Amino acid sequence: MSSRRSLGRKIFLFVEGDSERGDAVRQNLPAFFHRWLDPQLPKGKRVALQAVKFKGISDYIKEVGTKTEIYLQQHRADVVFGIVDLYGIPRDKLDLAGYHSLQAKIEAAHNYLKNLVPKHCRDHFRQHFAVHELEAWLLAYPEMWPKKIRTQLTARRPEDVNFDTPPSKWLRKQLGREFKKTVDATRILRNADPQTAMDVCPRLKRLADDLLAVAQRLAAD
Repeated sequence: MSSRRSLGRKIFLFVEGDSERGDAVRQNLPAFFHRWLDPQLPKGKRVALQAVKFKGISDYIKEVGTKTEIYLQQHRADVVFGIVDLYGIPRDKLDLAGYHSLQAKIEAAHNYLKNLVPKHCRDHFRQHFAVHELEAWLLAYPEMWPKKIRTQLTARRPEDVNFDTPPSKWLRKQLGREFKKTVDATRILRNADPQTAMDVCPRLKRLADDLLAVAQRLAAD
């Protein structure tokens, strides 16, 4: 039995900060995705998800290549998923303003970040984005927000935002101090039905489907 198999099958989620990870014991995104993922895997074939927090997007850009290589070489992870906000990529690293469609922005950002990972690790690395940031997923649950903004939340699809007023800025403008980014992310992600957000966030659904495909492959090994 290989050392990797003896530790169990595991997918690591490399994320930007506390909203995505939560605390070290009850992790936000792993808990969120497990509720959707686990029922679709063969009984007794659960694949573990664990989040690793970076110190923002600049730290992610600096360290993602090295950390991916370490986690794979040390058999701590079978596959690494990078999940970052599309909105937050610094212009001095990649100026997405030059790309006119959302799909072009995503492709440019994907190529840029994946090329930071050593070539021999790229088959086990998957880069995805929250469009335009994780808070878009939270907007898919209007019933979990104050009544005064619920009508506005249902007026457009959560991912249909722009780089000038992404979801977190919009929420802060509407709610002021009532909006607590990490607290609200934890409150919603730990209790919500993931399928609800996937139904209105196509790029979240692509991420989830990729997670499922990888988890099914690992479970079958």
